[in-house]
Amino acid sequence: MGAIDFRTVDLNLLAPLRVLLVERHVTRSAEKLGISQPAMSASLARSRTLFRDQLLVRGAKGLVLTPRAEQLLEQLDHVMAVIGEMVSLPMEFAPETSQRTFTLHGNDFVELILVPPLMAALATDAPNVQILFKGPDFKDIEDMMANGGLDLAVGYFPKVPGTLIKRAAFRERLVCVARQDHPLLRDCGLSLDRYMELQHAQLFSRTGALYAATIDTALAAKGLVRKIAVWEPSYLAIADVVARTDLISTMPTRLATYLAKGLPIAIYDLPLPLPGPDYAMYWHPRSQADEGHKWLRERVAALLRAKV
Repeated sequence: MGAIDFRTVDLNLLAPLRVLLVERHVTRSAEKLGISQPAMSASLARSRTLFRDQLLVRGAKGLVLTPRAEQLLEQLDHVMAVIGEMVSLPMEFAPETSQRTFTLHGNDFVELILVPPLMAALATDAPNVQILFKGPDFKDIEDMMANGGLDLAVGYFPKVPGTLIKRAAFRERLVCVARQDHPLLRDCGLSLDRYMELQHAQLFSRTGALYAATIDTALAAKGLVRKIAVWEPSYLAIADVVARTDLISTMPTRLATYLAKGLPIAIYDLPLPLPGPDYAMYWHPRSQADEGHKWLRERVAALLRAKV
């Protein structure tokens, strides 16, 4: 194949084409780019000519990508990342003067153990750096990171896209919590029989049931199935439920210890051997060499290792 004459290629089509292929909707893509719908349609028409393919065609539930478009989307992600690095600001990062905003993601357990010590550290070392912490909606994390909408995710995520970089942070032992003076635990403690007899409150996020599968797999090996009465997306809500009912719940040790300070709940060791979940940090390869991001990663890793 001969060399391409880039004078004949409109590179301005690439950015709107990527948005189109991701959104699969002309009007929504136009709104995202801040241009008119006719302009977006014209851009699509020129892209079809450039790549000699329809790219987007009508399907039963709207526009769908052609095989050529699926290939282009993967290539455009790489191209945009390379271009972003080429035109980015210099790599130097001075935390004491930086006004950068970093976006982090995690559930309320991660928020509880990370954000307070992180903000205390930043108050001294990086007083103008801002932290935007996003909750447990883990949908589209890869795309969010690729587009710069998310810098760092921290948590226990068994099904994270393999394209993201992972760094182990800590392992957290699980314990069981129940209300103080629970009538079935007050005198005899928490045996395996009692653990199976009582109903459970279980954490559930949009990414799934987190470590519930680990618990239930360990029980299934003994031919046991526990009873789950309620699924909740928030540990804090679960703790309140446990404090007001005879339900029990299994949660990370540090979280249980913190919650027990403010709620009438008691902490019990689990009555079965269960490996604690491995929490890790995740980020996109586009951020690997960024000095500011490297500084943030080291800060967060140190705080998570400290377990304060």
